[in-house]
Amino acid sequence: MATGPGSIMLCIDPPTYHFERDVLFERGFASHLGEGMIEKYVHVRDWFSARGIEVHTADRLLRREIGARTNVVMSFGLRNRYRVLERRDDVILSAFFGFESPVVHPKMYRDLPEVARHFKRVYSFSDSESLLPVTGRPVALRKFLLPYEGDGIREELFRREDRKFLVMINHNRTPALSWHELYTERMRAVEFFARTGEIDLYGRGWDGPSFYTGMPPWMPGTAQHGIRWLQKRWEQLRPDPLLRAARTVWKGSVPSKLDTLANYTFSLVFDNSILNGWITEKIFDCLVTGTIPIFWGAPDVQDYVDPGCFIDMRRFSGYPELHAYLKALGPGEIAELRANARAYLDSPRFRQFSKQTFTDLLAGIVEEDAGVKLR
Repeated sequence: MATGPGSIMLCIDPPTYHFERDVLFERGFASHLGEGMIEKYVHVRDWFSARGIEVHTADRLLRREIGARTNVVMSFGLRNRYRVLERRDDVILSAFFGFESPVVHPKMYRDLPEVARHFKRVYSFSDSESLLPVTGRPVALRKFLLPYEGDGIREELFRREDRKFLVMINHNRTPALSWHELYTERMRAVEFFARTGEIDLYGRGWDGPSFYTGMPPWMPGTAQHGIRWLQKRWEQLRPDPLLRAARTVWKGSVPSKLDTLANYTFSLVFDNSILNGWITEKIFDCLVTGTIPIFWGAPDVQDYVDPGCFIDMRRFSGYPELHAYLKALGPGEIAELRANARAYLDSPRFRQFSKQTFTDLLAGIVEEDAGVKLR
């Protein structure tokens, strides 16, 4: 049992191999995935470092480049090395966190029953019953909330006026699993509003076929390029009418998602799946910039986000009814939605999604498993 912080190290297996060799903690590395996507991991590292505990990616521990008397290992998705690390006397497999949804990484969820046999804890944003169709059998899950990168309102963006009507910011992707997916619904929504000429679409890849989210990370680049070439050829032969409609309103990629959102009154915020607890950064990106999200995703979203600060797509029979509702909203009603967003972002309900709340969760695990007091 460790006696002090200096004898402990926290080792994190990142969500994908792209973040190995401590790249997980390099600001700006994943800017193409969204603004500040690394910030929560940098915050974790800095908080633990200030208390004498180094934080590294677990691949470095496996190669024995780093190590301490007690190495607390947590995985945020990768599952290719925990069995080897488990054999070491200086390693504790403390926790596994599922950061991605099943429609993107179904295999991770199929692996969860086996993962739970090795890690002391398994955390998910959802619950065992909701995930049973993809896990195959019940898994004892502990709850965590996906941490948001920012700390609250971006005042200079929130106050921006002279906004356009409607935007959607998403990359052009197709899911690895069709179960409860919303990728297709995003394209239907864009197709409708493209006909009215009242939406701008941003994101990567809309000039070609949809990128398949289930491409195995170990697949050689040449094979991936070959598959992409075949997809483009197939689309030339059988054009997708939804993709064609999307291209008519596509404005390219965005250097700053938040800055772009702040130019619009409303944003279509359809998460990639309908699943309890799946609350991602998308709805918060809107709230912090004063843009009103039209949300579709977690059925229990109201348990986490005040319903007075977003528009629930489930209220409408379809896009014509949504369109009529948005057009009928007056300046006072729009101002009320934005005021509700400000109040929510200042409340404890939002702080449960903070980087520090997530860090406190990790700290509690380290304190319990390594026998050290950090707070």
